[in-house]
Amino acid sequence: MKNDAMRSKEEAHELVRRLEQFYGEPVLPLGNFCHAIELWMDCIVKNNTDPALNRDGIKHGSIYFEFLNLMRIDIRKSNLLGRLLFAKEPLRTQMCPTHKGHFNAEAMFFEKCALLCDGTGWLRERPQDGGYTGIQIVEVEGRTEDGKLKCKDPETGKWETVE
Repeated sequence: MKNDAMRSKEEAHELVRRLEQFYGEPVLPLGNFCHAIELWMDCIVKNNTDPALNRDGIKHGSIYFEFLNLMRIDIRKSNLLGRLLFAKEPLRTQMCPTHKGHFNAEAMFFEKCALLCDGTGWLRERPQDGGYTGIQIVEVEGRTEDGKLKCKDPETGKWETVE
């Protein structure tokens, strides 16, 4: 199997078509899948709140539509989904003896857990898994001048106003 870089969108689309043939189902970039789920959520909410659509007693999703925005927030901030979908980690099944299955921000971002639960409360299944957080914390030097926050660019050393 060649490991050459993609040369065009057409080549990428051809590869997706071949993967779909192989798997016998659609193959999508993860962003497309996430967008489809969000669009579905928006349609369910609109179907239950727009008077023009809310007729004839048919209210698909009426039992749960009010919770979809809360679910959307949980999905977006889910470290578990980030590890499963982006980092491609298996589900962690062994509870951390220190954090006992509960999130710990200190262990996730600042003081790494010695047992490598990465602040999730669950131990890594494979040593090479790396504690996906979905965000990158960068420490910068900051100060206020004339009531405005300024940060020092670590590369240039210049102070820039944060807006």
